[in-house]
Amino acid sequence: MARILIVDDSAVNRELLHAYLDDSGHQLVDAASGEEALAIAETTACDLVLLDVMMPGIDGFETARRLKQLHVRDFLPVILVTSLADQASRVLGLEAGADEFLSKPVDAQELHVRIRSLLALRAKDIALSAQNLALTELDRFKTEMSSLIVHDLRGLVAVVVANHDFIADRLRDADPLVLESIEDSRSAAQRLLNLLVNLMDTTRMEANRLELVRSSVDVGALLDELLKQHRLAARARKLDVDLRVENGLRVTADADMLTRVVANIVENAMRYTPKAGRIVLSADVADGHARIRIGNTGNAIPPAARSVIFEKFAQVSPDHGRMNLGLGLYFCRLALEAHGGRIFVEETPELPTVFVLELPVEAP
Repeated sequence: MARILIVDDSAVNRELLHAYLDDSGHQLVDAASGEEALAIAETTACDLVLLDVMMPGIDGFETARRLKQLHVRDFLPVILVTSLADQASRVLGLEAGADEFLSKPVDAQELHVRIRSLLALRAKDIALSAQNLALTELDRFKTEMSSLIVHDLRGLVAVVVANHDFIADRLRDADPLVLESIEDSRSAAQRLLNLLVNLMDTTRMEANRLELVRSSVDVGALLDELLKQHRLAARARKLDVDLRVENGLRVTADADMLTRVVANIVENAMRYTPKAGRIVLSADVADGHARIRIGNTGNAIPPAARSVIFEKFAQVSPDHGRMNLGLGLYFCRLALEAHGGRIFVEETPELPTVFVLELPVEAP
């Protein structure tokens, strides 16, 4: 059963509609003016409105417009009941938000068909809204649970990294292979820790809730420190690593986040550069932007995939490998964009794959 609001300044017209609808099982509510209809709509939930157009005071067009404004979040069907048959009046009704028109004198069969059709649409709208609400709540729960899990894992992995540092410090004179194994394990745990932090930051950036902690960052020092952390991996694969940085180059950035972005790209380069290959890290200023380039002698990324790889859970052709798919490069893109920069791939005669990280340069 639906609640139908009948709005007409003529008592005779309202009685006629009652005669047509009294046996329909719907609850009928009367209003003798647009003002009265709006007052009822503000306090009483209605499922459909039968609205006369020509009324003193607020006419049917303006009443329809205001009724629709009261129901922005849900669908309230409005049928204009009018003797106006010209096209201009119908256009005004549509602009006011009317969903259907009935011409006077009203045909009882047409009235029932129009009401039945619009009430079915309203029922579907209500069901869809309930489904969307449930999905929103489910997504919120998923996000909160993921954040809690990542937070707890981050704490555990941080303990693993700290213990590796402690063990390495106590075993300075141990067998070099033992120390190298400890360093490899510590490095892997550190990468896992960075991955967890990146996951948390990605969620915040997607929700526009991440606040950057900006400071002046020495680009040369950042790149040099990262290479020191990866020296064992480079030595194990006999990689030639070259660093070229313009003197005094600094950017204003979130140092921790920028470090994780560069580390992500460096680790990609380490993984996809063939043994005895070459990796070149460089940084300079061009067109008012600082550009950090990380290139390697691995296979070139196909031009068609050079933008796709920065999408969430992107996939590239199987013959090119997995390219650190998932959230890694997607995180890098979001992080650079949060800094007002960008990341892209280019190719040079010397280096088939070059990742370019572009940031606004710090003013001298």
